[in-house]
Amino acid sequence: MEYFHYKEEKLKYVFEVLNLQNKEISEELELGRTTVANIQSYHQNRLRRHHLYAICSAYNIPMEIFEDESINTKERVNEILMNRDDIFYKDYELLNKLKGDWYLYSYPSNSALARVWETETTIYEDFSVEDMHQNRGKLLIGKNQSIILKESHNSKNITSITFDNNKVTYGVFPFSRVSKSNSINKELFNFGIFSKERLELDRAEDILGDLNRVQLQMQQDMLEKINECIFVKG
Repeated sequence: MEYFHYKEEKLKYVFEVLNLQNKEISEELELGRTTVANIQSYHQNRLRRHHLYAICSAYNIPMEIFEDESINTKERVNEILMNRDDIFYKDYELLNKLKGDWYLYSYPSNSALARVWETETTIYEDFSVEDMHQNRGKLLIGKNQSIILKESHNSKNITSITFDNNKVTYGVFPFSRVSKSNSINKELFNFGIFSKERLELDRAEDILGDLNRVQLQMQQDMLEKINECIFVKG
């Protein structure tokens, strides 16, 4: 069995499996063709981590191929490439912009609890997410949008938070969230704000604006009408 001893060897093999040509890679990554050739040769010693980040992000290649030394055969590399997700990407460039602490602002389901919810949330370099209430989840990065899926620490309900990738670089951007209201366990939709810097609550409230324009709760009559459509099978 043939073994890989260098990241450059793995990279060259991955390009072969994916049928990626130096010209195509050069144009996609805006690198010279000589550079593209050199980073595939361990003799040249030109391959750097930022090259791998860019390549893995552009072609949806799992970074673990190059980080895990136990992945050192063609069979293991083939297995990982075969199981790639076609919708979500390991976009390390975007992850580098997202990792760290963020503050999320939105209106609560019950205005008596607070004027505005402020939830400190941390995104980690392994794409995991945890907020100040110990709700944990995962960041899934798509081509144009990303989604955070979190499981509530207490209720075990799932919350989804969606945002546009191209707005992340500004350090403050809108999100949409679907969750369950903690008090009455109904579906709740909210628009909110992601911010790298902590905002004054007055400022967050001013940005969010009218509650009725950024929050929607599922109504009981809709649930009752859905229930009427359920046929009992005998």
